[in-house]
Amino acid sequence: MSYIAMVVDASYPNDIRVRKEAESLVNSGNKVVVICPHKKNDDKIENINGVNIFRIGTNYSNSKKGLHDIFESIFNINLLFFFGIKKAMKQYSIEYLHIHDLPLAGTGYLFKSKVKKLILDMHENYPEALKTWFLWKKNPIIKLKNFIFMNPILWSYKERKYCKKYDTIICVVAEMKQKLITNFNINPTKLVVISNFEKKEFASNFLNSVAQNIINPKDFSITYVGGFGPHRGIDTAIKAMPQIVAKIPNATLFLIGKGSFAVETKLKEITREYKVERNVKFVGYRPFNEVSTIMQESSINIIPHKSNEHTDNTIPHKLFQIMMSKSLLLVSSCKPLKRIVEKYDCGVVFKADDINDFTDKVLMIHQKDNLLNYKKHNAFDAVMNQGENWEEESLKLHSLYTYI
Repeated sequence: MSYIAMVVDASYPNDIRVRKEAESLVNSGNKVVVICPHKKNDDKIENINGVNIFRIGTNYSNSKKGLHDIFESIFNINLLFFFGIKKAMKQYSIEYLHIHDLPLAGTGYLFKSKVKKLILDMHENYPEALKTWFLWKKNPIIKLKNFIFMNPILWSYKERKYCKKYDTIICVVAEMKQKLITNFNINPTKLVVISNFEKKEFASNFLNSVAQNIINPKDFSITYVGGFGPHRGIDTAIKAMPQIVAKIPNATLFLIGKGSFAVETKLKEITREYKVERNVKFVGYRPFNEVSTIMQESSINIIPHKSNEHTDNTIPHKLFQIMMSKSLLLVSSCKPLKRIVEKYDCGVVFKADDINDFTDKVLMIHQKDNLLNYKKHNAFDAVMNQGENWEEESLKLHSLYTYI
């Protein structure tokens, strides 16, 4: 039996989207090999839940990735992955090549004649993401490198080029599909939306509370969970805290997660500037079983993303995780977030990047907490019973490999 080869420039099984797709395909009777970089202490070859892992290179690091990214931006080829895919093809009978995200599209396309079908899985609007990811970088050398090699105009050209060349394009949200049709005139028949929904079984994480010393029930807790970045809108929440604390003295913003040195430095500068050091807690990473309890015990869970061409064309896994937690959800007006929350009336929406509206919505939630409990139940019902789950969404992935 031939293999589906998934190629990803990230650790496996850490990448949630790749793991869910690979395991779903294996569970539906396919053979899957994931080609990904080897990091220190990783096994070169491994099998995890039926998925074959073929790790390439040696002790992959951020500096090595940076060099490969520069070479790839110039020549449309990542040499590590080019030779890694060639090596994998000698070991496995690969029939389909499933490339994850735009940076590896050029490398994957070089194997078009070797496989039956080429699939490009677009996790996000990559060119637009480049406009936001590096906004808070201060190192002039890094800024120059990003301007030359990670230029959004260059990557938009690559996006158009490879979306036209690949056989099938997977989009993470309907907004991304429409963007490719409108901007690049991509044939709609080769576009399929497979979103970042969670498995129903994920809800079991919220059945048993564990000990945690982050959330104090005496506080009005406003909790953000996830990676830190300029596009995440965490700065909006921090800047709103003086107004919020003036009306809710026990309000505290908890930031669960991490970001780059530049991002964390910027956020801490904003915290000091707005004099809310006592009301903003940089918690760092916590084990997920603890995070699930933190979500449930928080007064509000927030996804305050700024609205731009990047965030309006992707969606975070944590939206559906929070919906499963039966906790109150406050999201920005990014198109996919707003669409889902309003469709199911399962949370509150504030105007993205608007400090005053964020404040108003938090104060309203504080005043009407008990009256909003129905939104928590709507959220849980949407993911468990209304099709907003991976069990339903993965059927489109299975069909893709059944009929192409």
